[in-house]
Amino acid sequence: MAGSRKSKEEGLDAQPDGTVRWSKGMREALAQFNDRPCGHCGGLLCDERSLCDSLDFFRRHRSRFYPPRAARLRMLDMHGAAAAELFFEPSPHKEAVTDLLAIHDPAVVGFFVAQVKQIDCKNALVKQAARWPLFVLRELLSANPARHQAGAALVLELLAANPDWQKPLEASCDDAQRKTLARLQEDSSGGVTDAAADAWPALLRRPPWKNRQALPVIPTLALQPLPPTALLHWSDLPPPQYLQATGESSDWLARELRVSRESADRWMKEFARNQPDAPAEVREGGTVHKALWMLGLRPELIEAVAANGREIGPEDFGTLPGNHWGVAECIWHLPLPLAVAVFMHGPPPILYSGDVSRVRPILHAFGAAALPGLPRFLKQGSRAMFELASVIEWDPLAGWIARGFHTNRWVRREAGEWLARYPDTAARGLVPVALGEPGPAREAAQAALRWLHGAGHAEAVRNQAHAYGAEAANAVAQLLAIAPEELLPDNLPMVPKALPLATLPRLILKAGGHALPQAVVPDVLMAMMLGKPDTPYPGLAGLLDALTPDSLARFGRALLAWWIGNGRPAKERWMFTLQGRLGDGETARQLYGLLRQWRVALDRVRAYDAMAMLGEIGSDAALMHLAELARQTRHDDLRTRADRMLGEVAEQRGLSLDQLADRTVPDLGLDTRARLTLDFGPRSFEVRMDDNFQPVVHDARGKALKTLPKPGANDDAGKAAAATTQLKELRKLAKTVATTQVKRLEAAMCAQRRWGPDEFIPFFANHPVLRVFSRPLVWGLFDASGRKLEGTFRISAEGELTDLQDDAVKLPETARIGLPHPLEVAALDPSLAAAWAAVLADYEIMQPFEQLMRPVFVLDEALRPRRELPHWAGRAVSNAALMGLETRGWQREVGEGGMVDSFNKAVPGGRRICLQIEEGWFVQDSPDGKELQTVRAVALDGTEGTLGDLPPVVFSEIERDLQRAIRDTP
Repeated sequence: MAGSRKSKEEGLDAQPDGTVRWSKGMREALAQFNDRPCGHCGGLLCDERSLCDSLDFFRRHRSRFYPPRAARLRMLDMHGAAAAELFFEPSPHKEAVTDLLAIHDPAVVGFFVAQVKQIDCKNALVKQAARWPLFVLRELLSANPARHQAGAALVLELLAANPDWQKPLEASCDDAQRKTLARLQEDSSGGVTDAAADAWPALLRRPPWKNRQALPVIPTLALQPLPPTALLHWSDLPPPQYLQATGESSDWLARELRVSRESADRWMKEFARNQPDAPAEVREGGTVHKALWMLGLRPELIEAVAANGREIGPEDFGTLPGNHWGVAECIWHLPLPLAVAVFMHGPPPILYSGDVSRVRPILHAFGAAALPGLPRFLKQGSRAMFELASVIEWDPLAGWIARGFHTNRWVRREAGEWLARYPDTAARGLVPVALGEPGPAREAAQAALRWLHGAGHAEAVRNQAHAYGAEAANAVAQLLAIAPEELLPDNLPMVPKALPLATLPRLILKAGGHALPQAVVPDVLMAMMLGKPDTPYPGLAGLLDALTPDSLARFGRALLAWWIGNGRPAKERWMFTLQGRLGDGETARQLYGLLRQWRVALDRVRAYDAMAMLGEIGSDAALMHLAELARQTRHDDLRTRADRMLGEVAEQRGLSLDQLADRTVPDLGLDTRARLTLDFGPRSFEVRMDDNFQPVVHDARGKALKTLPKPGANDDAGKAAAATTQLKELRKLAKTVATTQVKRLEAAMCAQRRWGPDEFIPFFANHPVLRVFSRPLVWGLFDASGRKLEGTFRISAEGELTDLQDDAVKLPETARIGLPHPLEVAALDPSLAAAWAAVLADYEIMQPFEQLMRPVFVLDEALRPRRELPHWAGRAVSNAALMGLETRGWQREVGEGGMVDSFNKAVPGGRRICLQIEEGWFVQDSPDGKELQTVRAVALDGTEGTLGDLPPVVFSEIERDLQRAIRDTP
């Protein structure tokens, strides 16, 4: 980005001269223009007119000019740079940007400044700055950009790459431009002082990349694995979470095996019906013949294997007959030696669908004899498979465990637990791989051996290495003597020259609260660049641990903003991938917004990566955003991935997804009264959340302020800057949290969720955030079944539970608590909703969503035996209203020909209510929201059940959704 030789020759004060520098490509495009008279007025574009009249003619006839670029260039040829405005379009294509760069006119610079958020326009400004440095910078400053905006970032980047421009720029600016420049370059450290060198993290005091030394070469040895340990510790395997939740976890392994065998028996009883094409010798043979046929053994070998005990191998299996699902369970009809051989060599692993529940009974029944067949079914992405491996003490597993430990952050904990549980077995299995041929397996094994050595298992590593001989022991000793931080690539990455290091947020040390000097920031960036997404640089963890999480998160967000603002260069993708390790709640909010944008733009890979980072951040705010993705119905892939990620977290914590959502509402730093103290040093301010969950600042006397005042001379500058930043982030997060939690509470009311007192009090009544939304709502006391409403109450401003008369309400230990639907309130007392509405009005409380005054609908008795709602057929609904149904739990369905032709909503009993439309739109189109569709029908899918089977609340909500979306046909 440094100024070009041309800019130095012309001087920093060079300015655009209003000329057009035609390129060969522009001339060739101009030659394609074919001017034809207008069919209405007979005019030609080339007719002699004034500039104003020519522009008017062009705009009125632009649709008939082809190609459009050639027509614009014809205008440019006729009128010069004055016609540049014809190229000024939002988000211009690269071709238009190229043409604009040839127009040396101040208006073009101004256009690029206005469009600087577009990467092509930003790059164009960089090229223009090489020609007219001070002029471009002044134009950028005249726009008075905020510090977080792209224009401000470009000013700082240009000055960082060309420090000799600073003084001439200051001298040439007017007062307003000079003031903007000073604001953008002001010290944002908040008065934080630099830390002394002896306080820096050890990695920065002596960076390995600045003190590179020749490392010993670890020899490659062809070692034969030692006889393995092969033990299965079934008593240590916990039952799956769903069994723990139901209380049916006793003797679960035996029950799982019995269920699998019963399934195999059913397959065998239905063999004749399901396999009419089986050879006669198979149909007339015994269960072994039938099982081998089902498992894909080649027909000509079945008799020899079943009757004569012929040995089998992978080449003996062919195409599977008929339905593949579940046929692997036919293995139970084989004698033990043959069953083990089939497990080792066939059927293909796809038959087991990666399902641990199918592999686990086989290992439980056959024991260690079946272990040689296990590696075919191991999957790196399956946490359940790693959990199964936790009870398998077997040397050949070590390499697979090491790969998970080294490259897969999702299973690193489980892999580490296996290594620590069986250190001798792990080391014995890892040594031959760690000294084997170079490649990913060797790297992972070496990393696992280093970890074992540093985790207190050094003796186990040494002993197992010696078991392979003196040469292996010496090689392992050399390996362990190398510090992981010293393992560097031959070619070190380079810090981007355009990255304005001086403008990055300061990194604050936990110890002492001082900042790392700017001089060591390149070394911090080097430690970040040296790693890979799943294998960070070994020295990075210790470095990050020495810095405060807040400063790291702000530093990371600045890198993310620079990466996005510069077109997301692949070479600097580490700035993106590190967000999961550096980020906090605000980072999660930004990633959530970005991944939705990327998914809409069909940039799935980047959206999935951002989702993974939300899981890696793992904060309450991050999990809340994952829950939002799990609830949305627009993108099935995002919902499925979010469900899986949340399911893993919920399983780890022993919770349902709803319970996890209850427990991961971020508190935003608020106390139990939903308040926050901001410290300026000698004085402080209190932030209180109002009924709309917006932060309101109050001074020490309780007076409400519009915002925080500027720091005074006696204030602590560092604390004041931190408080200001904290308030800004609180405002952003509060808006997101409010939207999310209001939707969740409304969904809980419609789904008739219930809680016990031990959940309601801490997660709603006393939660710093949810208490704000819970106060305006009316809560219900239900019987033990959760179906019958027995009483109502609200949460007062003081956090007390009170009834209609403001008398205290005590929650019975056995009570079930929920948000009663108006239908449930009316069933208890028809006048109760109006009475509560009056109480809330007296306190000037507005409900965050319709509860008491919510429209309700009751199914007509005549429609109870039917499956469709005939009164909706033939009515019109706009595309915008249809897509709005997706926020209410409806999901679009793609029918024949790729047309979106229905919207469905799940109802109890595994059924769906379907809104079918006549035409719809193609799945890849962006439909016009105002366009109307005609409703073909609204009905239950399938053939079982009627509308009368729907719970009253479910029907009322369906009807409410439809009432809000569909209108009478015009």
